[in-house]
Amino acid sequence: MIKLDARPEPVPIEPQRTALLVIDMQNDFGSVGGMFDLAGLDISGIAAAAGATRPVLSAAREAGIPIVYVKMEHAPDLSDVGPFDGPHWIKHIPMRVGDTVTAPDGSEGRILVSGTWNTEILDELTP
Repeated sequence: MIKLDARPEPVPIEPQRTALLVIDMQNDFGSVGGMFDLAGLDISGIAAAAGATRPVLSAAREAGIPIVYVKMEHAPDLSDVGPFDGPHWIKHIPMRVGDTVTAPDGSEGRILVSGTWNTEILDELTP
């Protein structure tokens, strides 16, 4: 049993029955040149969260706790985005889902498309 120093009180966990989930910490959401940045959204909160997550990842690795990375991404043909009049498309049209963009390293990326820089995990949190 491990006790995490948490508020309002320590939290006991069993490492053999625990996993750490890292959700949506990818370039489109937290990097300059990603979807949020290109849409003019402030990404400083995501950068702060990534910085705070790094020591948690180190502690989980030291304790032998598996780390599971969950990313939001779509197939290159966008067949899994849903119907054009569906809520997911409607929400992401202004965010340019599927559009080709130039990644900061000069490579070609695509917004929220798997296998591109855009959906890679933030450098400071890479597995």
